[in-house]
Amino acid sequence: MRNIPTDLLRALVTVIDLRGFTRAGERLGRSQPAISVQIKRLEDLLGVALFDRDGGGAQPTEAGELVAGYARRILALNDEVVLRLSRRDTGGKLRLGIPNDYADHFLPRLINELKIDNTSFTFDVVCDVSHELLKGLRANLFDVVVAMTPDGPAEGAFMTWREPISWFGSPDPESSLTTEDPLRIVCYPEGCLYRRNMLSALQNVGRGFEIVYSSPSISGISAAVKTGFGLTVLADRLVQHELRRLGPTDGLPKLTDVVVGVYLSKALGSTAAQSVAARLSTLFVEGELNAKGAA
Repeated sequence: MRNIPTDLLRALVTVIDLRGFTRAGERLGRSQPAISVQIKRLEDLLGVALFDRDGGGAQPTEAGELVAGYARRILALNDEVVLRLSRRDTGGKLRLGIPNDYADHFLPRLINELKIDNTSFTFDVVCDVSHELLKGLRANLFDVVVAMTPDGPAEGAFMTWREPISWFGSPDPESSLTTEDPLRIVCYPEGCLYRRNMLSALQNVGRGFEIVYSSPSISGISAAVKTGFGLTVLADRLVQHELRRLGPTDGLPKLTDVVVGVYLSKALGSTAAQSVAARLSTLFVEGELNAKGAA
């Protein structure tokens, strides 16, 4: 049985996330040739090509995407166990910034894990749209941030992944909202990436729309959509089962995936912050696997 060094897997996901061997080298403290050697070594170990050399060098092949998915799981668990066993992550106050829907979905599980491990973290949690959270991270207002970006990770990424998003409407199959013009839109406040993505998609196909409900609360958005008041766009795996997924067959434009990441401050944060970032990354990877298994 062949063993795959984690430094090779980390090089792979960093090249994919930053879309370049040079930028990956800068992130990992290595030269571009050194990163290329690591990728070649990984390809030799696995016996597959991980990048399409004809497409510019940093475009992963199907095999590369497959390996990257496993690599994220391995690295998340590796980082979590290393930090947990360091015995230095049992306390401290952490400033965490996270979008509302991710907070509702993942924070209860994170807090439960910390309680089981007898850690004594205290949290100052702020829920906001992603660009405001990243701005706060740059201003040293947060230790850890979960945020979405439209195309590739921002500075300070600890772990990133692509998040599919979809249109959602009332569970009532008789709802005719998708045929209305202008389309009735339910969304987060201005600055939200879901909102920007859906409005851009509608504008690109020339579809009229009207924002009929705006709220910073995922529960408020879900309630409005559930009653048939309008349509919204959300991350697939964070949506309550009673909402109905919609798409091109319903006359709605195709949407582009967003990039979601766990971010640390420029100084990479304290050991406690790194530990929480690793735990969050593990929860997100596990949640992605569960979502794919249920699809």
